[in-house]
Amino acid sequence: MATKNTQPLFLLSTDTLSSYGLDLVFDVAKEAGYDGIDLALWKNFDSWNTSYVKKLVTKHGMPIKVVQTSDNINIKEMYKAIDICEAIGADTITINPPKIFNIKAYTYLSDNLKKLRDEYPHIKFSIINPEDATLFALPIPKYRFANIVEIIKKHGSYL
Repeated sequence: MATKNTQPLFLLSTDTLSSYGLDLVFDVAKEAGYDGIDLALWKNFDSWNTSYVKKLVTKHGMPIKVVQTSDNINIKEMYKAIDICEAIGADTITINPPKIFNIKAYTYLSDNLKKLRDEYPHIKFSIINPEDATLFALPIPKYRFANIVEIIKKHGSYL
């Protein structure tokens, strides 16, 4: 019986080389032996161009495994991430958690993550570990992703 290859993938995130052009990032990833790309939409203007991103995947033979959104997520950015995932076959969207006082982004995610998971069951929605919530002598607002349990249980998201 054949078993599925479970070796970890090593991805190069485009946000680590944000001052480089996207074509050069793909080239660096291929030359360095990475298994794929983590495409940060918020770091490179070219990353919003689905047809250009598709061309780079083909040109370099370097798949995009993850599409990453900003901490200021909104409906436009989320649907662009979904569009890119569907166009190139990526199955994961990682979301940078909103900053502590970004009520709008937090509310968007809280109100829409379940609907998005139901509408796009082939895409995994993950929230990147939130920053430590240690604000001395200040109450932590309810509109933030405070801990891992909340992300996984309440919002049904991967971490």
